[in-house]
Amino acid sequence: MAPSHLPPGLAPETPDLGAIAAMSPPARLAALASSLAGLDSPEARRRLERWGPNEPVHPQRTRPLFAFAANFVHTLALLLWFAAGLAFAAGAPELGGAIIAVVAVNGAFAFVQEYRAGQVIEGLMRSVAVQARVVRDGSEHLAGARDLVPGDIVHIAAGDIVPADCALLVADNLTLDLSMISGETIPVERTPEPGSVAQGESVVDLASIAPAGAAVVTGSAEAVVCATGPQSTMGRVASLVEGVERGSSMLERQVGQLSRITAAIAVLAGASTLLLAAAFTSTPFVASLTFATGVIVALVPEGLLPTLSVSLAIGARRMAERGAAVRRLSAVEVVGSVTIICTDKTGTLTENSISVLGFATPDGLDKPTLEALACASLCNDARQAGSTFEGDPIDVALAHWAVAQGADPIALRGSHPRLADIPFDAHRRYMSVTVEVDGKRRDYTKGAPEAVMALARLDSWPEPLARALDEATANGDRVLVLASGDSGGTPSVIGLVRLYDPPRPEAPAAIAACRRAGVRVAMLTGDHPATARSLATRIGFDGAAMAVEGHALDTLSDTALARLLQHDVIFARIDPAQKLRIVTVLRRSGEVVVVTGDGINDAPALRAADVGVAMGLRGTEVAKQAADIVLADDNFATIVAAIEEGRAIRANIRRFVSYVFTSNVAELAPFLLYIFLPIPLPLAVVQVLAIDLGTDLLPALALGTEGASPAAMQARPELPSRPLLTRALFYRTFLFYGVIEALLGLAAFFGYYFAAGWRPFEGLDESLAREASTLTFLGIVSGQVGCLFACRDGSLLKRLSLRSNGWVAVGLAFELALALGLVYIPGLNHVFSMRPVNPAWLLVLPAGATLFVALDWLRRIGVSE
Repeated sequence: MAPSHLPPGLAPETPDLGAIAAMSPPARLAALASSLAGLDSPEARRRLERWGPNEPVHPQRTRPLFAFAANFVHTLALLLWFAAGLAFAAGAPELGGAIIAVVAVNGAFAFVQEYRAGQVIEGLMRSVAVQARVVRDGSEHLAGARDLVPGDIVHIAAGDIVPADCALLVADNLTLDLSMISGETIPVERTPEPGSVAQGESVVDLASIAPAGAAVVTGSAEAVVCATGPQSTMGRVASLVEGVERGSSMLERQVGQLSRITAAIAVLAGASTLLLAAAFTSTPFVASLTFATGVIVALVPEGLLPTLSVSLAIGARRMAERGAAVRRLSAVEVVGSVTIICTDKTGTLTENSISVLGFATPDGLDKPTLEALACASLCNDARQAGSTFEGDPIDVALAHWAVAQGADPIALRGSHPRLADIPFDAHRRYMSVTVEVDGKRRDYTKGAPEAVMALARLDSWPEPLARALDEATANGDRVLVLASGDSGGTPSVIGLVRLYDPPRPEAPAAIAACRRAGVRVAMLTGDHPATARSLATRIGFDGAAMAVEGHALDTLSDTALARLLQHDVIFARIDPAQKLRIVTVLRRSGEVVVVTGDGINDAPALRAADVGVAMGLRGTEVAKQAADIVLADDNFATIVAAIEEGRAIRANIRRFVSYVFTSNVAELAPFLLYIFLPIPLPLAVVQVLAIDLGTDLLPALALGTEGASPAAMQARPELPSRPLLTRALFYRTFLFYGVIEALLGLAAFFGYYFAAGWRPFEGLDESLAREASTLTFLGIVSGQVGCLFACRDGSLLKRLSLRSNGWVAVGLAFELALALGLVYIPGLNHVFSMRPVNPAWLLVLPAGATLFVALDWLRRIGVSE
């Protein structure tokens, strides 16, 4: 059948879901002007233009004008507007204009940086968006769900998220989890048979409709898309909460609080300056008002707020480069505070490259029987892909094993069509199919030993199987038991298959890194406890770690479970509800929890964790959409890398805060000195602006791009609620770095006068004030250069190196070039109240920076002792 298409501009109106449900499958296709061969590409493009992207709520593009304006009305910007008003009131229009220019340039810069940060996050979100298997131009391919249109033919299977409202055409044992829509967690069956909606029922109750957002629990289906985007069921639900704004993250609240405190201190300091000037000097009120304005400006860290979003976006991009795509930006700041990782085993701690090691029969033979090969081939969902197979790793391993033993799984399936099946799930722990053999219905089953033992109604294993099972689990191998029998009867055990999944080579180092970082690891698996313990021992778990089975877990109180989780522990044979309980108990006891998952039933635990991590390779769409982070390589080591990046981001924000406030102390000191001593003003207000907006800017942002310190994973995790400006950082910033930078500026000021013939207790020549204030400016810049290196981590040589972070080199070059330009470029130096000085005075820059770094080196030695 050829792909369906309509003449241009005649895309069909989306029919009512109730009307669609009442139709037969062929009529549904006709109503949507489609066919089993799907739409052709031109028609799909026309319908996309007609209906728009398939997004529950079309994202409201932030109006650029509003986003731009927002950077001029936050707390610190408003404070600068106030300072500009004071300057105009004091009769200093040049100063007022300069402050307004600072607000304008800083706002524009922040807008550009935030826009770029938004682009990074949008790109990451697209990389983990829901994918759909859609038939276009007569063939199936993978496409983003947002590109679907009414009339598209889609294939869905267990683990998928229904990408749009779909009417079923063909279904095989299909059940859906509608909890995202209805709140009901019990899976419901779906069938393509026509039906109608009764009075008072929702279209969600229609058995032939698979609504957008539902999770496919079992089975598979072919369906035609009948509603997308805001017209879909999920779109109507989403529209109800469209206006609800998300709450601020802990880090955003901390930065906002810091901004408000800084604003309050700046206003109080400005008012105090005004009062002190009136009390201790004969300075006119208007001039005092100008100085108060300078104090306020000196205490405002203009770039603090935009740097937050920039730092988080940089962190998210770096996590993505290391294989961890971030779906929620708040996870970037939380992941660095993780105290325990609840990880699954298969594919995360192991390579998920499963192979069959051996086979054993109840009578002790190790050669597979024809019945065993039939079971391995028929009770199997692996798909042929050229000369190999694809699908679930266990199914693929069994298919390859059957081929190696001379069987042909695809041919066997063709000659013995499947009549019914019971898909594997975490509760049953077995899969069963019903096929026709010689005119009779026969069941084939594979599953965990305990599950098959119960089906076969055995009290114990035959001795050869018991011995093989003990040997396999002691060696850490996975075990499957095969069984068969007449349909509806009690199956007989065919034999035991040993499977080997090697541990990831990087797993031991990652586990060791977690230990050094104070992060505990708990293994949560559905495997046999002996298998799980064997792997745990190989990758570095404590040899005395307890292995707790699911049935034993249910006997523990929450208090006992929390106590148990304070040590290395392995949970085996657990189900999703038990996994959710473990996560809940941990969070209640104050832990910050990462949990990994890949299946449909993992979604509740992923949502409940502080940071949910889904597997990108083997993970279902349901798990990916429930998670905060998606791993591109399903690798435990990537989780550890994400934790390292999270810690680095928080450390970088602290570096930025320390660097900016250090300059604020140095800018404030000259104004205070002017009040109490009969000297010219050592630093003009416009020079303060030149520091805050000019020389400070790029070096501060460069500190926000620093890589993780070697010490980042050597310390215990800190809680997200720990303040950014800790007591130790406060003292170091304001009472050490700030004092040094202020002294460097003032030393340069008085040094210039001293070289010109001034001696202590003599008056200062006002005619040299501009040159002297130029030296104050250069002295503070020298302190900034030293502070840039002091705020970095590592050994002295590493802190001074420019190779590890190219942005530090760029920031340093920009700072020095701008400082020299402000001093020596005619016209520009006049605007900023500076005058060219003898080039020999430029030695202040390396001398001051060297002294700053040396003093910080001595401080570090003293702290280490």
